[in-house]
Amino acid sequence: MIRKHALDGNSLTAMSLFREMLALPNYNTTLLDDPFIYASLMKACNKVRAIREGKSVHCRVTRRNLDCNVYVLNSLVYFYSNSAGLVAYAREVFDRMPERTVVTVNCMVSGYVNSGVFDAGLGLFVQVMRGFFGWSVKPNCVTLVILISGCVECGWYRAGGVLHCYCCKTRLDLNKEVRNVLIDFYANSGCVDDSATMFGDMPEKDLVSWNTMMAGYFKNNDYRKGFSLFKEMRKEYIVVDRVSLLSLISVCANGRFLLVGKMIHGYIKQNGIETCVALGTALINMYSKCGAIEFARKVFDELPKQNIATWNSLIHGYVVCRLHKEALILFNLVQSRKLEVDEITMLGVILACRNSGKLNDGISVHSFIESSNHLTGNTVLCNALMDMYVKCGSMTRARAVFDNMPRRDVISWTSIITGHAINGEGEEALVAFQQMSDERVMPNSITFIGLLSACNHAGLLDDGRRLYGIMRKEYHIEPKIEHCGCVVDMHARAGMLEEAQQFVKNMSVEPNAIIWRMLMNACRVHNHYYLGLSIVHDLIELRALYRPDDHVILSNILAEAGKWDDVLRQRNLMIVQGASKVAGKSSVSYIASSVF
Repeated sequence: MIRKHALDGNSLTAMSLFREMLALPNYNTTLLDDPFIYASLMKACNKVRAIREGKSVHCRVTRRNLDCNVYVLNSLVYFYSNSAGLVAYAREVFDRMPERTVVTVNCMVSGYVNSGVFDAGLGLFVQVMRGFFGWSVKPNCVTLVILISGCVECGWYRAGGVLHCYCCKTRLDLNKEVRNVLIDFYANSGCVDDSATMFGDMPEKDLVSWNTMMAGYFKNNDYRKGFSLFKEMRKEYIVVDRVSLLSLISVCANGRFLLVGKMIHGYIKQNGIETCVALGTALINMYSKCGAIEFARKVFDELPKQNIATWNSLIHGYVVCRLHKEALILFNLVQSRKLEVDEITMLGVILACRNSGKLNDGISVHSFIESSNHLTGNTVLCNALMDMYVKCGSMTRARAVFDNMPRRDVISWTSIITGHAINGEGEEALVAFQQMSDERVMPNSITFIGLLSACNHAGLLDDGRRLYGIMRKEYHIEPKIEHCGCVVDMHARAGMLEEAQQFVKNMSVEPNAIIWRMLMNACRVHNHYYLGLSIVHDLIELRALYRPDDHVILSNILAEAGKWDDVLRQRNLMIVQGASKVAGKSSVSYIASSVF
């Protein structure tokens, strides 16, 4: 009974039966010497992640002198290797085993791969090849499936090629499961043609083979071949499953292929495939990203079952389609139905408040999070709240969220630094960066964009230069076009146009039109007309002037330089090209306090 319940997934029942057996007054103690009972119990503990109970079973195994039975020890290795942070326990059991089988090795290798120490798993494979555990222990197809999958997860593509060579020598590459994982490996390494060759040479393909190859094409942005393969599956009368459909819908969402997405939705309905939660969520996401929110809502309303995942998908869909008010209304419906919200729900609602600029709604959402025991102090949500308050212009509330966070990561520090930068508080941004350094939090590329932007808007040229140097020399972060733009604009605002131009010439990245536009506009503001004309002449030769803004800046420089014929020529060129300057506009959302 214990073994039956453990195999059927009724882990708690299996564990309960064992406790009942121990509680019987006259039970046969020889039953406790049956190794299969403990092997089944370890499987049950593994399924429900019952670490404490699993260790207790291990103690009983040791007391009954069953720690020499290979089946029990295999189950112990599997249990520890699949438990978070206990892979060292698994290796200790493994090393003490008097006899090992390929199953033991596979459990240990799987534990290493799952724990992110792929090199240790590969090292164990090498030991097996050298006969460390006896020449009878040889890698099988399961070993190779585990290792090649690990190569994909950890990016060890060179090792994957070596493992493929081993498969060819031992003819394990003829195994269907090994071939499927090799197809996935080459698709993830960018060699989709090799994947297609292996797929075409397969003597027998299963649904996993077709799904893996189709997903491989999609990963490499070869949508035409991916959809063509789906068409071929239909011709071969291969019944697609939810994995196939989810892959297709996901691609339609990311590529904004609305028409193809509708066809796949029609295929689902035509073939009577039940729209489960996963499919429904994917369809809602696809229609939302394609801007067809009314279809997303229809899918949501027609779902036979709705859980928090489907509600989350629709809330985020409204946010994507800029229907922030509707997203907040949907959140109120979630609350009225007593559904337990999660991190994804609140991220969507915070985004709605952030994008709409409605501070009062954001404050209400913040209060809701603080009143929820499972959400308060969540680092991801606190980061989102900070960003929302910054965008709504309430730096005081953003700082309060930051100061009360139990844990801060690099995103938290970057958010507060960027917030100070946006609100023109350059000195405060530099102080925050110093505190970040004191706490030994490693900044990233975006952190320095915020810092350089803060120095730029606050006129802190010397500090900006220093930080740019620190970014490259101390943190070894290569500057991107955004970093360079901040430095150029810093010099341009300070009237140091020659230095700005020299910096542009020495940039490690190719300057874009925005950089040149900064220089042109600075020349006009600081009355450096001839330098501006020189820049314009170079840009005309490079054909880098193409926006209406460029023509306006250029005509203004020419006008202030007294070159009226050239001004007239530029204005006529704008008329001929049909270019018109887009008028600027701003939007401020506020709620008047009640005075009546």
